[in-house]
Amino acid sequence: MIEDELIKIWQSSPRVEQVKFEKSRLILDLQSSLRGLGRLAKYGILIEQIAVIIIVPVFLYYIYRVPPLLSKIASLWIVTWSIWYMFLLRKIKRDKPKEQDQNYLDYLNQWKTYLEQNKKLTGSAIYWYILPPITGCILFALGFYLGDIIRFGRFAANIGIFLITAIITHFYFKWIIRTVYNPRLEKINELIKVMEE
Repeated sequence: MIEDELIKIWQSSPRVEQVKFEKSRLILDLQSSLRGLGRLAKYGILIEQIAVIIIVPVFLYYIYRVPPLLSKIASLWIVTWSIWYMFLLRKIKRDKPKEQDQNYLDYLNQWKTYLEQNKKLTGSAIYWYILPPITGCILFALGFYLGDIIRFGRFAANIGIFLITAIITHFYFKWIIRTVYNPRLEKINELIKVMEE
């Protein structure tokens, strides 16, 4: 009953008041959405950094300890990629827009730029997030199984696991773009349009 009355009041109010109400609703909705995304990104980056901190010493140990030369090269590849990835994570964290300390339209444009960059980065993840470590893992395993036909079946199973993991990760990133980045970019564009009118 009260909701119906509020809708009638809103519909009978002047156009300027309706726009103000719509703008307020969009701002609150977007702020809540961006806060949630900020928390999600913060914890996601932290988990990825912890994983890198674990991966680097393990594969540095493998460079020293594992006998096959191909496995040593693969370990060095994985360590190098992991260090590069740590710097990328720090850049993503640093580029995240800070709390609103400028006018709101500039703040929205900063978030729009940030989300578009991350969407593009996520869309190209197969080249920088999936292929380099998967290639390193395949070469690492190949170093152990090379020349041993009997154990080659185990190597083929490992490759199958690596490829399935890569495919699942690729589709997961596509899902992230569709469910996380696209809706927020639409909200930001809608609010920027309302703010500029």
